[in-house]
Amino acid sequence: MQLIIRNASIPGASGTCDIAIDAGHITAVEPRVEGQADREIDAAGNLVSPGFVDAHTHLDKALVLDRYDWSQREMQATPRMTSVVESDKVKRNFTADDVRQRAVRLGRRCAAHGTTTLRSHVDIDEVVGLTDMEGVLAAKEELRGLIDVQVCPYAINGFEGQPRSEPLLCEALRMGADLVGGVPEADEDGNAHVDKVFQLANEFGIGIDFHTDQVRAARPFALPHIAEKAIADGMQGMVMASHCFALGHVPEDEHKQASDLCAQAGVSICVTPYFTMRERLALPRQAGVNVSYMSDNIQDTWQPHGNGDMLLLAIFTARLTPFNTNQELDAVLEMGTLGAAKSLGFADEVGVAVGKRADLMVLEAPTAHEAVVNQVRRLWVIKGGRVVAEDGRLVANIL
Repeated sequence: MQLIIRNASIPGASGTCDIAIDAGHITAVEPRVEGQADREIDAAGNLVSPGFVDAHTHLDKALVLDRYDWSQREMQATPRMTSVVESDKVKRNFTADDVRQRAVRLGRRCAAHGTTTLRSHVDIDEVVGLTDMEGVLAAKEELRGLIDVQVCPYAINGFEGQPRSEPLLCEALRMGADLVGGVPEADEDGNAHVDKVFQLANEFGIGIDFHTDQVRAARPFALPHIAEKAIADGMQGMVMASHCFALGHVPEDEHKQASDLCAQAGVSICVTPYFTMRERLALPRQAGVNVSYMSDNIQDTWQPHGNGDMLLLAIFTARLTPFNTNQELDAVLEMGTLGAAKSLGFADEVGVAVGKRADLMVLEAPTAHEAVVNQVRRLWVIKGGRVVAEDGRLVANIL
């Protein structure tokens, strides 16, 4: 056997058990696993959970605060346009190797915090061309065995008046993208943007992740059209909608209709845990929508905050929703693990059960709600059945 975790608490079960792992998968979950393994860990009654899944990041732009001064921002007509303009100033000096180095640095940090899979959006525009894509793909390969990376290129400036956007995006998809992204408000006709992205997804046989409804107002509101297109194109369960700020501003009947459509279409919603969390996360969840939370931008020109720690985001999510009961707090941890895995399309492979991936973390608490509230240490992080981090530090021999 590759690994045995002994005396583990697991979500939804009473008492403790042993977890046997071989060839990167869980082979037994029993009160006592007989025999020996190449390595054994004593969880000492602490919780063994699936690893975190960060469903939305931007590895290509991350960790550039050393080359950007937030006090010098030139405010544009909208917050989004301000960030686009400011980001372009920094991106002009990117090289593929620069992107790779920063992406690897952040990927390793995320792994140490217990994240075993993440999805990175990648800017495709006339400023960087395919440089970011080249760098993130190289980082994905370098991080293999430590953390899985899904790569999602998107035309950040839209298609209207951008003649190179579609050919560049298509080339990025051919380079080895896992799915395609979109941002409806980048174009005046947001629905046409959505339709174009669905067309590309169908041509390449991949899923979709939209940055959508990022304006903190009721309009524009693209989420219903996204859900309707997912149903019409037979892409139920293959589409995610990220941010969705408009859900905090539309009338109640429109909110209910959009949530019901997303549940019907299997469109997951992933949000940043800042505000309107009841409208963007709790209420859609009640309607049957799969929801999760994300890091989004980390220390760049869009946002100076973030450190890749999903447990920290879990407590923000709990406080802002607000989720207060033990059951609700348990659900918060599940959103960042199983819920996010469902968003990314591999929920059937995740869990603490026989046959599931051995992508796990041992948290210094006996229950999920205590782990969230107390912001505990990740005692061990396990990827593919191999210990990759201990007590918040990566194991030296895998660097």
